[in-house]
Amino acid sequence: MLVTLMTLSRSGLMVLVVAALCGCPKKEPPPDEIPPPLAECDGVADRTPMRLLTRAEFDNTIADLLGDTSNPSKDFPREPIVHGFDNDAKSLQVTDESVTRYLEAAESIAAGVMASRKDRVLPCQTRDTACADTFISTTGRRLFRRALTVEERAAFKVFFQQVFASQNGNFETAIEWTLQVMLQSPQFLYRFEEGVVPPSKWDMRTPLLGTELASRLSYLLWASAPDDTLLDLAEAGQLEDPTVLEAQAKRLLSDARGMRGRMRFVSLWLRAEDISRLSKDPVNYPNFSPALAGAWQQSFDLFLRDSLSREGTLKALLVSDRLYVNDLMQSYANRSGLNADFTPVAMPDSQRLGVLTQPGFLARLSSPDQSSPIRRGIFVLEHLLCQPPPAPPPGFNPVPPAPNTGATTRERFAQHSVDPNCSGCHALIDPVGFGFENYDAVGAYRTVESGKTVDASGSVYAARDEKLTGPFNGISELARRLADSRQVHDCVASEWMRFAMGRGLGDGDQCSLTQVQEKFTASQGRFDDLLTAIIMSDTFRTRPAGVAR
Repeated sequence: MLVTLMTLSRSGLMVLVVAALCGCPKKEPPPDEIPPPLAECDGVADRTPMRLLTRAEFDNTIADLLGDTSNPSKDFPREPIVHGFDNDAKSLQVTDESVTRYLEAAESIAAGVMASRKDRVLPCQTRDTACADTFISTTGRRLFRRALTVEERAAFKVFFQQVFASQNGNFETAIEWTLQVMLQSPQFLYRFEEGVVPPSKWDMRTPLLGTELASRLSYLLWASAPDDTLLDLAEAGQLEDPTVLEAQAKRLLSDARGMRGRMRFVSLWLRAEDISRLSKDPVNYPNFSPALAGAWQQSFDLFLRDSLSREGTLKALLVSDRLYVNDLMQSYANRSGLNADFTPVAMPDSQRLGVLTQPGFLARLSSPDQSSPIRRGIFVLEHLLCQPPPAPPPGFNPVPPAPNTGATTRERFAQHSVDPNCSGCHALIDPVGFGFENYDAVGAYRTVESGKTVDASGSVYAARDEKLTGPFNGISELARRLADSRQVHDCVASEWMRFAMGRGLGDGDQCSLTQVQEKFTASQGRFDDLLTAIIMSDTFRTRPAGVAR
């Protein structure tokens, strides 16, 4: 079909232009200009920036590679906590204080290695340039979690030789100083994840390099650096094979260090760290002591390890009947005659059931002078349901009503339901938190408060899982309901995946997250299956290629 159009020529005269809308061959764009169809889980995900090692990762790495178990990061600045975790890549920043602490730690670590653990870094008997070269290559590879580049090896050799010359040929001093520099290098302190060069400009994601994937794997499962076996596979290009990667994930999980990785997540997720630092009001809780807080910490850690190592499921964590007690905690189990060693006791469901009734956990989510239905309710909504309540209004006063008024906690906090500035949020929070009222601020079980029978009835409103919604009586009933909920399983899967990535999850991660959640539910909530699913996901094995469609 021909269409006649009128247009102006350069001379200003109207001319006829005949345009052929049909009948002429259509020019095809070059093949490299045609975007391929999107893969199932393609999408532009958030980038994971280079990650500074956390204190725990620093200590574990030094212990595993150099044998120093003194926790050399103990004086490092504490990490900012973002959404409950300490490994948010964007928030971990080096400060002037950090630089000083890294220097002090490097000096102490290197001196200790050369004093009593030379075999960790010197795999040769001679004390010459060849041995120094071997030290630079082997120790550098383990600390940097990859083979050193030609430029890096050359720089360290020059540094070693300069120190060797300035110290009158003292070989061990030159090794010690070179080790100090390695321990302060960005290549050690940071985890870099650049990925391979994408084969096509249309690629939305690019695979991680083998050594980058090895580090991402080991720091998730061990909270530490990859071992030689993992590095060898990575450098040979075998770790990109899904079969090999899955086999290595299972190997790392079965290693004793696998419990360390699991505990890192669970302790942060459940706010289990720093329980030993808690203090309580001596007027309301005269039997409290720092030693008791330390016992809470040990008891809770033992409970978590027991739940993870035996059944290893979310349900076991939420409904286990075990409580670990010693002489300081024997009243919690109605026992006497116990010693300083911790003993597991099977508790009646009416008093203790699962992680939500552990004394240390309850004490952590309390005020110094009273229980806190607000903190406890918010924890359930945020960390088990992934339905955090709205932010408080401007000018909100967080001071709880004073205890010792003759009223129960439920009665004192009733103001939230009538105050229009509070009622919107607290209509969601308080009904969950009141279900914990059989436990006071030191996690002790009680049936009477202020001379009145404790009312531990509660309710869950507006949960996405309809099976969760509705009234309950006491935490044992709520715990069973949570343990069987798909929403809770999905929430825990998303929390662990966010921890694995060291960042929030964006729209480009949703396909992978959905697959991970499906596999976690299908496994009946097995944590090892959840971790394997995260590791095998596109989000974990790749990074954004940086090209938008």
